[in-house]
Amino acid sequence: MATYRKGFKKQTPEQLLLKVIVGIILAVLAIVLVAFIYDQFTVSRSYDDFTKIDAYENIFTQQDESSVQIPDYLVYFYSDTCTSCESVKQDALKLIDKAEKNGSVIFFVDTANMTDDDTFKDAFLIEVNEASMRTPMVISVVNGQYEEKFVGTDDVLLVLNEVESGTYAPFN
Repeated sequence: MATYRKGFKKQTPEQLLLKVIVGIILAVLAIVLVAFIYDQFTVSRSYDDFTKIDAYENIFTQQDESSVQIPDYLVYFYSDTCTSCESVKQDALKLIDKAEKNGSVIFFVDTANMTDDDTFKDAFLIEVNEASMRTPMVISVVNGQYEEKFVGTDDVLLVLNEVESGTYAPFN
């Protein structure tokens, strides 16, 4: 291999191409690493950051700050002791946060901390056609009326993704 007068070696086009390719690969890996670190260290939200409903009798009668009935909204049911709820918590909260920024209204229900008696719970379960309370669960309320429910991690994340992206049909 030839050298220049000052001692630098001449590079063949193949060597230069190899260095460019390695440089691009390292740049992409650096970007992926930065994105991963950012995702890990950003403050994650908790259930307490969102508006909660604490009584079954109030689930279908939510009002805004002006005491006007909210026509369309979701209600997300969870329990701190539910392992399935814990497994989707961060993904669900991220989707809910984005959906609320896009104008959707979503309330939370901690099934372990409801304040009303079993009569209202039983009436609610009959309304949503459930024999017992299951979590995670999302129900949609359209025009102030129960529309449909989604139970289980996959269905809950699916409907939250649709609401976040604006493709959930009952809200359109």
